Amino acid sequence: MRRLAALGLTGVLAACGSVSDVGDVPGPASTPGASTSTGPGPAPKPGPGTDTDCGKVVLAQGQRLEVVGSQERACLEEALRDGRGATLSVTEPTVEGDPIVTSWTLADDGTLTADIDSSQDRFGGEPRLTRVLCGRVSALPDPLRCDGSG
Repeated sequence: MRRLAALGLTGVLAACGSVSDVGDVPGPASTPGASTSTGPGPAPKPGPGTDTDCGKVVLAQGQRLEVVGSQERACLEEALRDGRGATLSVTEPTVEGDPIVTSWTLADDGTLTADIDSSQDRFGGEPRLTRVLCGRVSALPDPLRCDGSG
């Protein structure tokens, strides 16, 4: 069941771009549980070539980024509007509660990339790290995923 969920996530993300195996490298440690947020980084706007850190969101079972991490998502949207690069990390639990970490990277030109780390998924298959190239987006899809909307 868990393998199907992870494959489904990769399939949804790959719908608009290309997927590549990044390797079997351990990802960041994360503990599933209640949602947490480190808050977005929309402090002063960085200069050219500097990415904005929009924070980290840890979702609990059944939670959505668009609700729990609305501030962090808004930070990413603002960077897109302003033509700035930005990053956002989202941790979601699998059905069994293992963390899947997706690191979203938005380039200055509006290109969106997702690096999915499923190395802590005890029931998942290979690959453990996957990069999804979503292409250029003019607006962030809702929910945040690569689905051909950009």
